Parts: sequence; C-alpha cells; structure tokens
Amino acid sequence: MSDTVSISHATFGLMGPLTHTPTRSMTIHCVIFQIGERVILLDTGFGTREMLDPNGLLGQDALFKLGIVVDIRLTALERLKARGIRPEQVSDIILTHLDNDHAGGLYDFPDATVHLASEELDAFDGLKPRGPYRPYQISHRTKFQTYEPSDETWFGLAARSLNLPGVLDAKLIPLPGHTEGHCGVAFRDGQKWCLHAGDAYFDRTINFLTPPPGLPLEIAFQTSAGDREASIAKLKQLREENGQQVDIFCTHDQSEYLSHTAGRGSPDALSVLG
Repeated sequence: MSDTVSISHATFGLMGPLTHTPTRSMTIHCVIFQIGERVILLDTGFGTREMLDPNGLLGQDALFKLGIVVDIRLTALERLKARGIRPEQVSDIILTHLDNDHAGGLYDFPDATVHLASEELDAFDGLKPRGPYRPYQISHRTKFQTYEPSDETWFGLAARSLNLPGVLDAKLIPLPGHTEGHCGVAFRDGQKWCLHAGDAYFDRTINFLTPPPGLPLEIAFQTSAGDREASIAKLKQLREENGQQVDIFCTHDQSEYLSHTAGRGSPDALSVLG
C-alpha cells in the first residue's frame, strides 16, 4: 500500500446560476484521492441513472428550477474513466450528505464502502420527506459505514475520524442545518488541512457577512434554520482564527471551484462556464 496520496478536484455535475451571487454555473465540487491503485471519492455528484432518465428520476421541477445540465460525461463514472480510473478502483466514498446531487452516483460504484454520519442515514430512512432524498440512490447492496458522535475535536469543532488510510487523516465535521446529519469533511493536503464544507454554505462572500443573509436555495432546502446559521457561524470563526492552516471550500461556489483547479495548475478538462 502506497503511503502517499494524490488529491485532485473535479465537478461531477453542473447546475444553473446561484441567485444573488456571482456564481453563474453551480459546480458540484468533489474530491478524488488516489493512494496507489486505490481511489476514494468525496461525494459523487449526480449519477449515470439520472443522466439517462432525468425526467423520471430528477423530475421536471428540479431540472427547470435548478438548471441541471443533463450530460452523462459529467458523472463521476465517466469523468474517472476519462482519467484512466476504473470503477472497481473506487474502494470508498465519503459523503457530506445524501442529497442526490451529492450521492446520486453511489449506484455507479456498487463495491465501494460509503462513509457518512449515522444521523444522515437515519434521516434518509426516516418518515420526514425530503425532495433530494431519492430511494433509487441506494440499494440492499450499498455498504454503509456510519459514524456516531464522539469526544474527538478538530480546531475546536466536533469531529469523527474515518476508517480510512492514515495519510488522509480524514474526519467528518458535523455541520447540520442543510440536512440533519450534514457534515463537512476534513482531510490533510500536504502540510495544510482542507475542509470540504458541503452545503453548509453556498457562497463564500455572501454567507460570511454579519449577519449572513439567507439565500433562497439555502432556505428552500434547510431542515433547521437555527442549525444552519450555527454551522455558518462555526465556519466563520474557523476561517477567522485558523484560515492560514485550513483551506475551507463548499460544493457550489463557482469561484472556489475554479481556484482549486485552474488556480492550482490543474485546470478541469470541462469548462464550468457553460
């Protein structure tokens, strides 16, 4: 087993503009970890099933309101193949949460172990309906490893270490509000920490104003306004106190995504501008 990791960023899907922000095309910012032949994904974006049957699985309302681009080449499966990565190399998938724009691609990697917070899987299995939770995303074959609350902390935030190679030092960082079990994912990138904050915020400028205004998309999909606002406050404090040590980014901020691809000398092969 290699003791080094290669980390790259990719968008596994594209959506329309984020109203009231500079983002003209919402990315689905995911991370690819390669340790030798082993590949670990952080979120999957939409999957091939949704791209092949968008009306049946995503629905006309979501397609229109979110501006989802229907193109199978954007899926994790196809984008990894374009990099020379075989589906069976994907051993593990870390999820920020189970909304279909983050977990729709689980079906394309049936042998992978899926790592997420126990509260998130409980919410998915619960009776409270949520539009982006779709039954087709998982099956009896899906292998989950869930993580309960612990006494561990990371830069003062609650943390749950993942059962993954130590070179990543990956941890779930609970940031509820968007969903009940929503988590950020912390991992090491060389000498620095990174925190993929998922959908805890949507725009790095708007969401960290004082007080932060609520963007329409955030409000529409939040499960708890109080939890969502508290999570943003935690991220703001983390950025102010430890911004030199921790690189924080979210899923849908276009400028953040570009800074992690073209801005780091690894331009994404697919334009995110349209």
